[in-house]
Amino acid sequence: MGRIETIKEFLSDRGAQWVESDGVEMVDHFGDPEGEYESVVDGGLAAIERGERETLAIFGAEAVPWLQGLVTNDLLDLVDEGNGQRNAMVNTTGRFVGEARLLHLPELLFLDLEPKTLHGAGLFSHLKQHIILEDAELADRSEATWRLGIYGDQAASILEELTTWEHDLVDRPPFYGSWARWQGIDLIAQRVVWSEVLGFELSCATGDAAHLLEGLDEICDGLPFFGQRTFETLRIESGVPRFGRELYDRIIPLEAGFEDAISFEKGCYLGQEIIARLDTLGTPAKMLRRIVIDSDEVPPQETEFFPGDGGERAIGKVESATYSPQFEAPVALGFIKRGHNEIGGEVLVGEEGLTGRIEGILSL
Repeated sequence: MGRIETIKEFLSDRGAQWVESDGVEMVDHFGDPEGEYESVVDGGLAAIERGERETLAIFGAEAVPWLQGLVTNDLLDLVDEGNGQRNAMVNTTGRFVGEARLLHLPELLFLDLEPKTLHGAGLFSHLKQHIILEDAELADRSEATWRLGIYGDQAASILEELTTWEHDLVDRPPFYGSWARWQGIDLIAQRVVWSEVLGFELSCATGDAAHLLEGLDEICDGLPFFGQRTFETLRIESGVPRFGRELYDRIIPLEAGFEDAISFEKGCYLGQEIIARLDTLGTPAKMLRRIVIDSDEVPPQETEFFPGDGGERAIGKVESATYSPQFEAPVALGFIKRGHNEIGGEVLVGEEGLTGRIEGILSL
């Protein structure tokens, strides 16, 4: 039996219920989504298998100056090893080609991406075609890399108990990280922001994943787990967009609240003119918002939003939605047109005209 099958067996023994989404197999839940939510939010510690995510390594003497011209953020902020940032890759019209969490490791840049980004969405070929004579190399390490999300107030302390890290993980800024060795296994940890709950994602070689799981389970005297259903609930109720869900090739980063991932001071990069013009002219044509809905039913994707004053023309649609324990109501993420998206205002949801309160998304 291969190590990947061993990981699945380990999780299945814990009650994992598997689901396939766009050809990618993930754990939906462990039999009690409500209890899993409580473990993350109130229990202080829970883990989620994140092996579906993709990994890109970029290295070479000219990797940083080359990539600087293809991303929205300023890579000079990554000058120190262990520094990290959220970043966007856009095309000539300023629309998303991809989104990544970057981490500066010794001798390379480590990119954490959504599944189906590198080849499904074409990010790998997009980047590859811009390497002309530069000393820069791309390596798709998705199959060779495995991830585990560690969430809750105790996340940093558990990782510190596991081993000694190059950088102290406690109070590490968002997207910064570190590296270490544990029982001969190379580990990478990065602070991530997918909700208001403290989170880290721990990466290792796929072949070492089962041993790492067993070690963490022993340290925690039984590591609690949660699945994608709870992850999506936490993400949506906090208002954190994902590439492939709310972020796609018709969206400009400013429309999705990506101010933290955009540098307006660095030099020229692909798509900069569109983004800079939009920033200079003012409010984008639409903005990503959370909508808290006065209902017991979660609206399906594509459900339309209408003006709160009863106007008949749609001003947006549901991109993602969930029932939120935090709000005790359904919460949706969607892009609302200019003139109708003021935070604190109202929209009407669907043909039934349910009242929806407009909330902002999590500021990173």
